[in-house]
Amino acid sequence: MADARRRTHSISEQIMRPMEKYLWHVRVRSHSGDKAVVYSRRHHFEIGAPVQFDQEYDSVTALEYVLGAIGADVANGLRALALKRRIIIDDVEAAVSGELNNPLVHLGVVGEAGHPGIETVTVRVYVNSPAERKDVLGLWEEVLSRSPLVRTFSGTIKMEIGFELTA
Repeated sequence: MADARRRTHSISEQIMRPMEKYLWHVRVRSHSGDKAVVYSRRHHFEIGAPVQFDQEYDSVTALEYVLGAIGADVANGLRALALKRRIIIDDVEAAVSGELNNPLVHLGVVGEAGHPGIETVTVRVYVNSPAERKDVLGLWEEVLSRSPLVRTFSGTIKMEIGFELTA
């Protein structure tokens, strides 16, 4: 009995311990042409070319997944935090766009300067809520400070992030 007590920790001790580092893992398999399949936990999804200029292209590009992930991070983060704080949010939509420094470098155009990386991401989030503006704005500011993707990208690229509350 004494051994069992020594091995167990109280709930408060467990909460106060620093979290051990956690790594997320995915596997990516390129199977044909410009398509790859990403395997994550028990899920998988297909990603097309890094970028594509053809509106009729039949896959979601890697760049579009990155932009979608940023939008989902802030939209889902806002909804989850609102639920936790018991603030009613009827609808959240994020419109996200990105600009590459010079997409022609990715295409291998001779003589082009710059790099093919993301230069700017613009995020505009529309929130429909009957809650007080100050309450929703407080949520928004907290979401931005806790967002893994906003934190990661805002240190390396220009991010323009806006918020609009509709009743």
